[in-house]
Amino acid sequence: MKKLVIISGGLGVMGQSFAGALTEDGYDVLLLDVREAAAGESIIGESFRCDINNEKDVEKLNDYLIRSKAEIHGLINNASCQPKGFTKELEDYPVDTFRQVLEVNLVGSFLLTKTVIPFMQRQKSGSIINIGSIQGVVAPTFEIYDGMNITSPLVYSVAKAGIIHFCKWVAARYGQWNIRCNAVSPGGLADSQRSGSDFEKIYSSKTPLGRMVKSGEVAEVISFLLSDKSRYITGQNIIIDGGWTIH
Repeated sequence: MKKLVIISGGLGVMGQSFAGALTEDGYDVLLLDVREAAAGESIIGESFRCDINNEKDVEKLNDYLIRSKAEIHGLINNASCQPKGFTKELEDYPVDTFRQVLEVNLVGSFLLTKTVIPFMQRQKSGSIINIGSIQGVVAPTFEIYDGMNITSPLVYSVAKAGIIHFCKWVAARYGQWNIRCNAVSPGGLADSQRSGSDFEKIYSSKTPLGRMVKSGEVAEVISFLLSDKSRYITGQNIIIDGGWTIH
């Protein structure tokens, strides 16, 4: 039987990095994304258009999984979003933007987890991984954003803190079926920066290892958490930050 890993936000930089590592590990990968893969776009894995906040779309996904008869080995709750107004200051923050970020990170992850749990209960196995962030663990260091056109808004920290605790609840509730749930919280991602940018230099100078994390390094931890090598690890938040949060 095929071992399938589902990745939300599967067409993005992180999703594709995870897909590449997991394909090398021998898994089949199903990429969920709100958009269709573009004509001629080179992707790793099978694309399935799905708005994870739309219950009808998620029901279609459930029907697809039933028809596929695959073993749902893993789910990676990776989808996030940065809608219009995402980087505004709190006093000017649009309520609709706040709601949308929470819905994609938390409601979407809830609906996908709700969908895969019955499959994993029948199998008596499964690994769910939530993509958090160091911003869900510690408060942002706001001075690194001075003079930059970027920031880390309250909603992002709230969403990522929620997704981290989400994994602890799921781990406690479903461990009896040998279902594991962990979170992975990266620091600043080099792939999302222009090499040598001022922000990358400032961020890297404050990191003990002197650089940002690469998506491939996060993918290696994901690969570990989906493997039998991590079979006794559940309910944990694995921080991949080059030492940023140790101070």
